[in-house]
Amino acid sequence: MRKLLAILAVLLLTNCALIDAVRMARFDNNEYMLINTVRTQANLGARKCGTPEVVVEVDTIWAKTVELRNYSESIPHNQETVIMTQELAEVVKGLSVRYHGSDPVSLNYCTVKFSNIEQSAVIIQNVVGAKPR
Repeated sequence: MRKLLAILAVLLLTNCALIDAVRMARFDNNEYMLINTVRTQANLGARKCGTPEVVVEVDTIWAKTVELRNYSESIPHNQETVIMTQELAEVVKGLSVRYHGSDPVSLNYCTVKFSNIEQSAVIIQNVVGAKPR
């Protein structure tokens, strides 16, 4: 009888650990790191608005945003984050297209765009970070 109880207890604990592992799998540290990188890059890029160095920042944030979008799309059951990262990518793409166009970019446009990107990144970061760990 004791052996049967011991076996049941082991099976029960194993199943609890398995359920907990499945719940934890929804949170991804790499995804969180990528969105934090985009957020940080937006903050740093805004400081270079009005200078020639801002183009490098725009290219870097575009590359990191595409990386984030591609990575998020590869995670199963991650549709909410995928939608947000796709929308963020469109905003960053608009900034990149504008800077690589022939028209000059105003200081105000640059500052507002980087601020919008950073705010969007904060929202995505909060959503990703709120997933079970």
